Amino acid sequence: MCQWRRSLRIYGQTQRILDSLEPQGFAYLHMTLTLPNCSAEDLPAHCDWLYWRSSALFGDRLYPKSDPLHAKSHFKRAFKGIMRCLEITYNPDRDDYHPHLHCLVAVRPSYFTSRDYISQELLRVLWTGHSAGIFGDPHGGLWQVYISRVKEAERNNAVAEVAKYAVKPFHLKLDLDGYCRVLPVLHSAMARRRLIQLYGVFAETARALKININDDREQAAISGQTRKFSFIDGLYRELF
Repeated sequence: MCQWRRSLRIYGQTQRILDSLEPQGFAYLHMTLTLPNCSAEDLPAHCDWLYWRSSALFGDRLYPKSDPLHAKSHFKRAFKGIMRCLEITYNPDRDDYHPHLHCLVAVRPSYFTSRDYISQELLRVLWTGHSAGIFGDPHGGLWQVYISRVKEAERNNAVAEVAKYAVKPFHLKLDLDGYCRVLPVLHSAMARRRLIQLYGVFAETARALKININDDREQAAISGQTRKFSFIDGLYRELF
């Protein structure tokens, strides 16, 4: 329930940011960056590496000037704003975890016909780079990337994709022992970590609107009678 409420709050805050940016006429991209699945023990390190690599990629710092890929990496010029969200899914059949990033990207309308345009294939090359041997073979289908234009009619869906649960435990079909094994792993991997980060015009607009997208404290006026429930053995019981 807390994750559901949080996703609604982030959805609303993101819509406010996009509404404020509307006069500037930005177009938007939905981008996904992934790493190979990993074990519970390796999940924190994979999340750290995912954050580091994406930040270096967006800042054009991933490749030195001597590397041929440096000339093809121009994200700072092409992307005017990025909303980056961590999502972790769990595969019970293999007992491993899949950390990946959903990103909402703001670009100028001319981006699609300019020299700044980054195709999905180029993104795949820049994202995988020289990483074979670190987290598996980048050509083995484990390093997936996705980037596409968000049509105006689909903007709400793209916002929902980025603003949805960082982890989707309700999609798991685990017994109590399974949850007791998986949830501590997720908690440890995400502890003290900003699950959503804003760059460029997204960060500037959030500051102007006084939005802290990572602040989960909810200020709501509660009136009327408060009802309390317990949750035991899969059932809610009201406490009197």
